[in-house]
Amino acid sequence: MPALDTLLDHSDPALLFECVGGSHAYGTATPESDRDLRGIYALPSATYLGLDAPAAQLADARNDIVYYSLRRVLELLTAANPNMLELLYMPADCVCSSSPEMDLLLARRELFVSRQCVQNHIGYALGQVKKARGQNKWINQPQPEQPPAKEDYCHVIPRERLAGGDAPPCRPLPLRALGWDLQAFHAARLEHARDGYRLYRYGDHARGVFRDGMLVCEPIPIEDEAPRFAGLLFYHEQSWKQAMVDHQNYWTWRRERNEARWRQQEAGELDYDAKNLMHTMRLLLSGESILEHGRPIVRFEGEQRSLLLDIRQGRFGYDELIAMAHTIADRCARHLDESHLPAHIDLEAADALLHELTRHWELRCP
Repeated sequence: MPALDTLLDHSDPALLFECVGGSHAYGTATPESDRDLRGIYALPSATYLGLDAPAAQLADARNDIVYYSLRRVLELLTAANPNMLELLYMPADCVCSSSPEMDLLLARRELFVSRQCVQNHIGYALGQVKKARGQNKWINQPQPEQPPAKEDYCHVIPRERLAGGDAPPCRPLPLRALGWDLQAFHAARLEHARDGYRLYRYGDHARGVFRDGMLVCEPIPIEDEAPRFAGLLFYHEQSWKQAMVDHQNYWTWRRERNEARWRQQEAGELDYDAKNLMHTMRLLLSGESILEHGRPIVRFEGEQRSLLLDIRQGRFGYDELIAMAHTIADRCARHLDESHLPAHIDLEAADALLHELTRHWELRCP
């Protein structure tokens, strides 16, 4: 099994192909663009006979560098994956390393061009449309640095409000509004009520309700039931867990995001993710090229490149871009049935090609 560092320094004969992908391949790179490295490596056929399946890909922590096994590449190509198909049409100035096996694969690349590719390009593109305003969750709803506290998902009906009196009866109040410290209480489960507990005040003698990150119920002596009863506690644990997931996702995104990408949105200049909509248009134009010319577009030039850069710069309104995207998608859908392309990729031919390429590599690099 190759290692990431030996693929990167080109010292491993398993390396079949390496290229610079992403915006540098598309012709849309800016000085702030990341450098995405993509590659393909071979594995001996015997490695697939063992019970421990070999890794399908090797990548760095941010997935800026990703190498795929040859088997995984062909598997994704037969599924009409747009990202894999573009590896077969990379501009020459983006290719860092190649091999005789890659030459054989490129000679058969039309095997992986089908109407399904057009459909997947359109589907992936319209999926980007849905994400284009996904920045609302994180840009417009930033998370504080401190993780959510369990106490913020606790509500209490104090004893005096259970019967009503002058206040409306049985109205839960946020724990924080009461100013209660759950370290001074014990909890006992409230029968037949999910997330409900009886709360008892023990003051300095209490062990607390939350211990080691969990709500702990205590047996309450019968003689303490009436004098120490303080009210009913409702702890929405699932809501707290979801808030923790959202908090972790937000701060992972904050650490790893490309700051330049979000600058316009954080400043309120755009109400959508311009980069996602640029990729929407890129995928649609590439899908239309497959339909018309039998090959995707990787390197964009001329008016199409200018259009993508204008989208990236936020020079269109959201509704205008969505209308433009649906126009191209509808145009592709109307002409898809008239295409000379096969409906799907020939799986048997792809399987035979995988065997052929693997044998060729094994004979070349025994």
